[in-house]
Amino acid sequence: MQIELSKNALVIHNIMQLAFIEYDQAGMPSSALKETSESVQEDLDSGEQAFVGYEKNGKPIAMVRFQVKEDYLYFYRLSVLPECQGKGHAKQLLKALEVYAKQNRIQEVHCKVRKNVERNVLLYKNLGYEIFKEEVAQLISGDVIPVVSMKKQVS
Repeated sequence: MQIELSKNALVIHNIMQLAFIEYDQAGMPSSALKETSESVQEDLDSGEQAFVGYEKNGKPIAMVRFQVKEDYLYFYRLSVLPECQGKGHAKQLLKALEVYAKQNRIQEVHCKVRKNVERNVLLYKNLGYEIFKEEVAQLISGDVIPVVSMKKQVS
């Protein structure tokens, strides 16, 4: 998979929608599904960045959005098309984030993860992330879900 920084809100939004639909189908709605390509574009125009991963044929199959905070890089909405999951694409995106952080002298990478989506928590733990905070997040829908904040030292 080839990974590039991207400002293409349509591509980013499409991958995210297709990847996050599984939460809706499992009865765990995600505010990601309420976002529009226009709202993604607004975020990109306001300083958000994104990596998009492409297959060799040029098809976009994965993406992650992120922001550089004061002393860490915060990523969210990590998305891999359902038919492409389980092939290491998420790990490749996370590695690209870590490289980006190191190149920009950022010492930590952070994320928030739904506590009850064990495969995601385990993915990050296996890559060296540790839980540093647990809380309850309120979704746009009004639903509340337990989340864990995770971080990894990259310098």
